Amino acid sequence: MIPSRNSLEQIICLRPESDFIEFDAIAPARFQVEYINPSDLAIMRFPEKAKALIIPAVGSKIPNEVFENSNIKMVQVTGAGIDRLDADFCRKNQIAVCNVQGGSAFAVAEYCVGSVIMLSRQLHLGINALPRGEYSTIRSKMIEKRMVSLQGQHIGIVGFGSIGRETARLFKMMGCQISCFDVLTPDPIEASKVNAQICDLPSLLSHSDIVSIHVPLTDVTNGLISNIELQKMKKNAILVNAARGGIVNEHALAAALEKGLIKGAVVDVYSQEPALSDNPLLNLSQTAMERVFLSPHIAGITKQSWTYLFQKSWQNLALYFDNETLSDRQI
Repeated sequence: MIPSRNSLEQIICLRPESDFIEFDAIAPARFQVEYINPSDLAIMRFPEKAKALIIPAVGSKIPNEVFENSNIKMVQVTGAGIDRLDADFCRKNQIAVCNVQGGSAFAVAEYCVGSVIMLSRQLHLGINALPRGEYSTIRSKMIEKRMVSLQGQHIGIVGFGSIGRETARLFKMMGCQISCFDVLTPDPIEASKVNAQICDLPSLLSHSDIVSIHVPLTDVTNGLISNIELQKMKKNAILVNAARGGIVNEHALAAALEKGLIKGAVVDVYSQEPALSDNPLLNLSQTAMERVFLSPHIAGITKQSWTYLFQKSWQNLALYFDNETLSDRQI
């Protein structure tokens, strides 16, 4: 028997319904979902009948005020990061917050390895040069820059959760040596699976050819990589940040690139998103810009990862309404 509309479990979703349709992850029939444009948050309150909220992991902060006089007691994030929410507010108001751990791990790891290969081999320089007829010129320039393979490179993984571990695994498959650091002590059993050396952050920075960031943005990790840390890195090192923008001080990174303190950087995330025109990483000199690869917070987005994230989110919401133990509860 099909339940009546009044008996359906009501959910507010801040993603467009088209996302779920495109990735074969439509809402189960038991749910009545109201899809709301996130830009409307500033002028709205959640309907009283709604008991749960779905939000993307990426976006602006969710104002605490929108929860006033609502009955929402569960927020499901369709990704890993929960930094859009006020954690203290959610705890105080007994709002459960869940994410989907590991759902985009392979996608992010694949992005990190692929972008580092492109930057190390200088492949990006040919994109515009060849159409301009600069075949021989750019080929000579790429050779002069001494293109480097991943084989034998030392990779420093900062943050050894599901994404950090998967990134380490893929780099290991490419013949790399692995070191890892986490603000929480990495699991030695997991580290042993990739023969990773557990070390402190200064040691990792000083001996790594590639440093890949995979910690969440918290009060502890905000500004984790700044002037002092960048000065500890090798001059031939590449920094990769596909985690959150606030973890790396953008002004310090831009200065390090301009001064040649490090070889290059891969940046997928920014302190403000969309990245503003005055962001220092968007205003590098031409010489420095040739040593960076910038992308618009896209590392974790693939057809496979989104399908998994959406399906797991609906499954977790079903657990909530059935009063079962929630998966990946963070608050």
